[in-house]
Amino acid sequence: MSGMKVKLLVAVMALGLVAAACSSNDAGSGGGGTSGGGGSTGTTGGSTGTTGGSSGSIGAAGGGASAQTISIKDFAFHPNAITGAAGTTLSITITNNDSPTHSFTLDDNSVSKDIPPGQSVTVAVPLPDSGTVGWHCRFHPTMTGTITVG
Repeated sequence: MSGMKVKLLVAVMALGLVAAACSSNDAGSGGGGTSGGGGSTGTTGGSTGTTGGSSGSIGAAGGGASAQTISIKDFAFHPNAITGAAGTTLSITITNNDSPTHSFTLDDNSVSKDIPPGQSVTVAVPLPDSGTVGWHCRFHPTMTGTITVG
């Protein structure tokens, strides 16, 4: 990853953390997300992070990028429902706090990343103009989630 891409990713992640700290928890979802989840390249990690934060979209609407964090614990995604702005690319950092390897796989299989135990990966999910985008763990099909485009 080039230095410019790393700087951009760090800036987006920092903006996401600031926005999450300033926002309220949507619909009483009970938190979710991770902070400090290591591995900005999305292939290594090492930090398990801490759960917390809020669901909902973070970032600019209309063609910009936004960021989300998701944790995996007890064979479930936390949160398992997030939102993103239409026409944006959602950057999602997923931290695996379970013992087995899990995956983050879009239902149409256009994005799929394995997440080893105790590590984090970051995926880029291009969002449509409307509707929902589903995801699951390819190893454990009962683990599912949804991105609502709004």
